[in-house]
Amino acid sequence: MPRAYARVGMMTRGVETLLSESSTLSPAAYLFGELPVNERIGASLVAMGFTVPTPIQAEAIPPLRAGRDVVGLARTGSGKTAGFGIPLIEVIRPSERNVQAIVLTPTRELASQVATVLAQLGKSSGVRVTAVYGGVGMLPQINALRGNTHVVVGTPGRVFDHLGRGTLDLRHTRFVILDEADRMLDVGFAPAIDAILSRIPGPRQTSLFSATFPREVEAMVGKHTHDPVRVAVDVPGAALESLEERFIPVSSDDEKLPALTQILNLPDCKLALVFRRTTHRADKLSRLLERQGVRVATLHGRRTQAQRENALGALRAGQVQALVATDIAARGLDITGLTHVVNFDLPDTAENYTHRVGRTARMGAVGVAITLVGPDDEEALRSLQRKLSPTPGRQAATVGRSQRPTPSRAAHAAPTRDRRPAERGTPALGQTHGQRPTNERVARARRPVHERAVHQVRPSEGEQAPTSEQRPPNPRRFEPRPAAPAANQQATGTDESWYPFRSRQSEPARPAAPRGETQRAGVPSWYPASSRRGVDKR
Repeated sequence: MPRAYARVGMMTRGVETLLSESSTLSPAAYLFGELPVNERIGASLVAMGFTVPTPIQAEAIPPLRAGRDVVGLARTGSGKTAGFGIPLIEVIRPSERNVQAIVLTPTRELASQVATVLAQLGKSSGVRVTAVYGGVGMLPQINALRGNTHVVVGTPGRVFDHLGRGTLDLRHTRFVILDEADRMLDVGFAPAIDAILSRIPGPRQTSLFSATFPREVEAMVGKHTHDPVRVAVDVPGAALESLEERFIPVSSDDEKLPALTQILNLPDCKLALVFRRTTHRADKLSRLLERQGVRVATLHGRRTQAQRENALGALRAGQVQALVATDIAARGLDITGLTHVVNFDLPDTAENYTHRVGRTARMGAVGVAITLVGPDDEEALRSLQRKLSPTPGRQAATVGRSQRPTPSRAAHAAPTRDRRPAERGTPALGQTHGQRPTNERVARARRPVHERAVHQVRPSEGEQAPTSEQRPPNPRRFEPRPAAPAANQQATGTDESWYPFRSRQSEPARPAAPRGETQRAGVPSWYPASSRRGVDKR
């Protein structure tokens, strides 16, 4: 057996030993569907309204309890957080005052949401959860980490920052979760993840959960896990059947705003999430909706953390009707009562589309996803349609070309060119005034022959380069210089009298002063009077 795999095998057996020695795994007094759970965790599940496990929870909880690494692939909104949260809370020892588990997420909003769910699950068990992410001060997080913290949920950048400052100790961590691993790789968190996992010296259990599984995630799985259990739950039933997907064509991009206003005015549109590609477009759309009297909030990467939290809080509290956001809100956000998702701008990839529309119809709820398709979105829509799998609630992605007048072929034809020579002063067919005629050569002003540069050929071997007598004379070299005006001429008696000012070379040399004597400073008469102070006048 290779040395690396032997080490990982010992780490896995160490995790199984830790799980068997955990004090929280007492005889079950509550059944979560068919899964027995701890009595305290069962009380937390009842308080949260969880009575039956979702497919991803039923498939992922048993191998996680057994100490195996798990790779979970399930549609967004399928309950992945509780799927790894229940085994994570069961393995925590509340009596130990150290960080025993860490969860890494790609965004601040998802870190805050996961920390809230884990805190609710571990409330009855005495498990303390701390969320660390950027955009807020470091001091409150440092104080929380110095206290009795058992689980840390954060973004890779801020977690790595705390490790560099020495305020986070992962020497006792034995449970690692990488949530939305594909998104963390997209934003370039792979080096930070490698550095964080290298700070965990002891045996650990590493699991990855995501809604999509590109090749980069497969490389991470092979690098940080050992013999993982793959749980792929395709949800063709409740989650997809309860989601209605529509593609609405518009005649131009200017017609998207009236179409969005009509959607927001529908009776069943209680809460809507509108996606735009850039932060500038999101701010612009928010201002336009506010002018029309729509209660709207904005969420994107250039907002401060306080503004982000206020926007999400207002949306969850029902204080606004629409939230205009970028793809930062497409991952992991669970907003209760969200009825509509509107793609004002078409997403770049099919994975982003899946995450966007997954914000609604979560956990079996009913939702509607609407995509506005403009004339410039037709090619991207066809590419998106080829990558999306057909589902019962998905409307055929067809663009209503009949709503736009189709120009005739003659309108797009290139103007014909008349090959016959045109009369002087009359433009040829297909040519407008001011353009150069296509059937006439334009005469260009050429320099005289004697002013052109002489083409000199480099002599070959055995030949002698031409001398100055053999070279053709340059006629411009011997042209007489123009005479300067009489006002500018200086009476110096030299050839350079036409210069406007005298040079030092044109002045006669002064005799050297005898040794030991200081030459009297002479100032020309044309110097200003202020410069002649202190000079003896003769």
